[in-house]
Amino acid sequence: MTVAIHVSLERFHMGGYMFDTVIFNSILDSDIDIALLNGRECFATHIQYDEILATPDATRRSQLEEVFSLIPQLTQLPTESFVIGVSRLGESRLSDGILYSKMRSRLNEVNKRKRNNLQDILIAETAMKTNITLVTHDKDLFAIITEFGGAACNLWCVLKSS
Repeated sequence: MTVAIHVSLERFHMGGYMFDTVIFNSILDSDIDIALLNGRECFATHIQYDEILATPDATRRSQLEEVFSLIPQLTQLPTESFVIGVSRLGESRLSDGILYSKMRSRLNEVNKRKRNNLQDILIAETAMKTNITLVTHDKDLFAIITEFGGAACNLWCVLKSS
């Protein structure tokens, strides 16, 4: 399957940026100055924070928690669907599950049922339903959100946008 990586700039910054968990890792690994994100509306859900807390290496986990807490204007949103065993009460919404199920099924087809697909789709669906651009470096997740009509870009596009 060929993945179209080019998305017109008009689709970026629809209503801010939802950071996939991999973006917090990229900020840490690339030693990006978090101040470069000033003035941008940034969003996450409890899913990203939960994934950070599940980082096995205590030092890395602490560093990722710091990155998460230092992102300017980072607002936590509830996920748009609730999944038993993953979603937090009060930090997720009940939905009909149709979009979530379709997107998760498609992502499972594309990446052979990667272990965190459930979490990735909760993040992507939330971005789509709240009209926010998903920021990810995961090519499969990028492909799925754009296939379903959402907007996506990578961190470098966010940093270059004005």
